[in-house]
Amino acid sequence: MSDKSQMPDSPFVIERLMRDTRRSIEEEEFTNEEESREKMQHSIEMGLLENRLEDLKDHPQELAQEMAFQAFESAKQEMADELTQKALTIDPDCVDALTIRAFLDSENASQLIAALEHAATRGENRLGEDFFAEFMGDFWPMVEARPYLRSIKQLAEVLWNVGRRFDAVENYHNLLDLDPEDHMGNSVLLLGCYLAMGEVQRSWDLLEEYDDESAVFQWGWVLVLLMAEDPAGAEDALQAAMEVNPFVAPLLLGMSEPQEGNSSMVTIGSPEEAQVTWQVIGIAWGQNPLAQAWLHGQLVKMGLINMDGEDDLHDDDLPEVPTH
Repeated sequence: MSDKSQMPDSPFVIERLMRDTRRSIEEEEFTNEEESREKMQHSIEMGLLENRLEDLKDHPQELAQEMAFQAFESAKQEMADELTQKALTIDPDCVDALTIRAFLDSENASQLIAALEHAATRGENRLGEDFFAEFMGDFWPMVEARPYLRSIKQLAEVLWNVGRRFDAVENYHNLLDLDPEDHMGNSVLLLGCYLAMGEVQRSWDLLEEYDDESAVFQWGWVLVLLMAEDPAGAEDALQAAMEVNPFVAPLLLGMSEPQEGNSSMVTIGSPEEAQVTWQVIGIAWGQNPLAQAWLHGQLVKMGLINMDGEDDLHDDDLPEVPTH
């Protein structure tokens, strides 16, 4: 049995608190935010969320949303299935529940895309034209908009995976228009799309616009500069990328095996961050053998790869990442 004290915070703790705060204000019941957060996380860790369902029984939309949250958090498909069915019985327009059901019910990619488009449309209709007009460019702080944003992101990822690249890019652009500060990390995924499509100028513009210090962006700069035929600039970018996360290099060269699954804890400069970086821009590097050959040569110059028949590059060989 897992140690609940080691469980990471639910990604929906803040969103639950935002919903509760708004409801408390409407009902003129004010609570301390810090105490509420601690209570919420304790309930999640101790498996006491059934109590929350009971508390929300007089608030149908919030009850359905809580069931969707619990379905997202559930490790069992049967539980997610049961919760989302109940949620949609209470609120047929619960976008998160519709999004989850899209994955549970679809038998092929075509059905999945249609179901996700349906979820997004229901979310758009629920928010309404006036909401879009008032909050365009500032969607993230509006808690009622987040299920809609999640549905669009899921749709974009699926569209990309089935080869509908331009449609995927359009949806990522839509998300960044709605949330320019990019709380969901869509600029990173859009960068991966542009690089894989060979869009040098658009990749460059995106890198400059968001000026992200993450490993994805730093290693993205290396590839963009190589694609732009600027090897001197690429060398400088490589130094910066290696300082941010050197574990990316062996993954891009196929000298280290990618790990399956996603870690819930990703820290700057870690092997887990390197895995995420490879997942986002590995395709672009893999389809650019000249860039890979250049990177291999640079690592040889750094003394990280020997040319005497030994080409293995191990984590122990990599320079230490400076602490931040």
